Amino acid sequence: MDPGTLYRIRKTFVRHEPLVESAEIDSPARPTALSIALSAGFDAPRRFDVRWSRYECYGFHYEELADGPAFRFDRHPNPHFPEKQFHPPPTASRDAAEPSCIAVTLPNLVTLAVVEAWRHALDGADVSLVNRLDDPP
Repeated sequence: MDPGTLYRIRKTFVRHEPLVESAEIDSPARPTALSIALSAGFDAPRRFDVRWSRYECYGFHYEELADGPAFRFDRHPNPHFPEKQFHPPPTASRDAAEPSCIAVTLPNLVTLAVVEAWRHALDGADVSLVNRLDDPP
């Protein structure tokens, strides 16, 4: 994992999304993940779990508790799916992936794209809209 990038992603998320309740790095000494709790979502308490590696692989996994929707934006090599992939709601299944609407690769831009895609779906009250933007941000 890339600790410095996780801290920058946290700063970007907090700065650009007013619904962030908390943004916690799992371990100050050896960070591997960032968890972002949000005050609003589609159905229930919600959060993003974020990972970013030194090899530019990432995962932004959104989920809601109590059987709410989940989805995931990922970038990693995979022979069965595109390198930049989206695992759609309702479950973000590993077996279901489609090309991601996010083409950018820099951590801050990917973060802004994820926030914009989530906001687009939230404002439209339809989680299925989350991967429908054209190359955000």
